[in-house]
Amino acid sequence: MKILRLLTVSTYLMLFSAVMAASDSSVLLNAYMRYALASEVQAQIDKLAEPLAEESGEQILDESDAWFDRELDKLRGALDEQFGKDAQNTFGNFVAEYTSAENNNDLEYLEKLIADTELKIEPLEYAVLRRTMLESRLAEPFAEGGRLLSEIQTWIEQLKKNAQTPPLAIWLNRKQAPEPAVGKTEIKKINPLAAAEATMPEYSASSEIQIASPMEAFAQSRKMKRERALADAHAGMQQMAMERQAAEQELASRKVSEAHADAEAMRAQALKLASVEEEAIVQRANSWTSRLKGIVGATIGATTGAFTGGIGADAGRRAADSLFNLKRKSPRERRRDD
Repeated sequence: MKILRLLTVSTYLMLFSAVMAASDSSVLLNAYMRYALASEVQAQIDKLAEPLAEESGEQILDESDAWFDRELDKLRGALDEQFGKDAQNTFGNFVAEYTSAENNNDLEYLEKLIADTELKIEPLEYAVLRRTMLESRLAEPFAEGGRLLSEIQTWIEQLKKNAQTPPLAIWLNRKQAPEPAVGKTEIKKINPLAAAEATMPEYSASSEIQIASPMEAFAQSRKMKRERALADAHAGMQQMAMERQAAEQELASRKVSEAHADAEAMRAQALKLASVEEEAIVQRANSWTSRLKGIVGATIGATTGAFTGGIGADAGRRAADSLFNLKRKSPRERRRDD
């Protein structure tokens, strides 16, 4: 009976380890493929920016960086949740192993990976694995990447026809309702004389003053007048400061309202222009999605250089550094290098 219990525990641990291994492999393969997709989307966006003027090109590169950052945030979150402090090394090692195996057409590695990730592919080829991953587990980010490229391409076409085309950020977020404008703060005006008098106690001569000499009474009266004059001056300065604050707040509120109105006008214009191009946007998005699948789903020899800059350990190091260390050039630096 004791032996049976030991066997049961041993079997349970083996099954638990197998489930964990499959889960780890799925997370790693998904992260690598999504990283490859994000890298390719960014590369294609950067190409769209190359022939444009500096201001327009940098708008595109800013959106390219924003897309890449959002994707990397999701990938880091998934890897950190699965592997904790070992996430970076684990991901780098996986990319190194996978790219080496695919480059060498290591079918034994592929067969084990398919079993670990519970994927079903036929025939047993790396290109089929890529396509299966893209279609079954990365359909949403592929559609988002294709739509983003389509929107940017359409914006470029609009910019060529109309110099008054709204900025790219507004074009891309045209369907989002704008934030409400900040309301003006009411500042209550103060009567300086009333304020001064309110702070001063009602004057009544003390018994000492009542019996004092005329000279002493005169000196006391002058003292009281000076104190009241100082109070008046203080109240006046306080009123001036509050009026200046009110004027500054009113100016700031007016600027916010004007900026809000301008943004809303540009958003309305973007909606109007995009409504005419909606069918073209959808067609371009489908075209870009197919193109991305063709690139990312290709064999390692055709694509690895574009994603990670190499094969094996070099690919793993570059992918892990890009994902976790965020050492990337700014849009201006990338345009200058081009």
